[in-house]
Amino acid sequence: MPRRRASGALTLLVLGAALLPACSAPPQKERDQAEAALTAARTAEAATYASTELEAAISALKAYDAAVVQGDYRLALNHAIGARDSAYAAAKLAADRKAAARSEAERLIVDLEGLVLMARSRLAGTAPPLSAPAVSRTRGAVRRAPALLQEARSLLTKQDFTGVGTLLRSVVQSLRKDVTPGARRK
Repeated sequence: MPRRRASGALTLLVLGAALLPACSAPPQKERDQAEAALTAARTAEAATYASTELEAAISALKAYDAAVVQGDYRLALNHAIGARDSAYAAAKLAADRKAAARSEAERLIVDLEGLVLMARSRLAGTAPPLSAPAVSRTRGAVRRAPALLQEARSLLTKQDFTGVGTLLRSVVQSLRKDVTPGARRK
């Protein structure tokens, strides 16, 4: 029995000694991986499309630095891995959200073009007539539409998809309520 305990203790001692060099220096490789992942996230425009996730990665990297200063390299390793994983997640989420924002921006431009055609038809009396309050709003929207579409296309070219959404979303919704048969204004 004592011999088993001695060999078990010896095994633990050998394993502990083998792990000791791994903990004697900060995990620089993992920190470099986290930095590369942060660069990828920034390139994917995570600051715009996944800011919360990007901030989590940045915070984890700061926590890594603090753990290194304290000499807690195991904790630093955990923070570096967390920063890397959070940054990769931010990059993926940013790419997904950017694609969705682009789709919405393109759809809003097409919707506004179609609604303007419908509005002109309704104003000309070739379709069911509009209510008196809707006529005024619709005329104003039709007058503003060319400038809005031009600005939206410019923003689309600059890949400012959220800007297109901000510019057109409420105009499209309002015009849709006024000119689409069956739609009700609240």
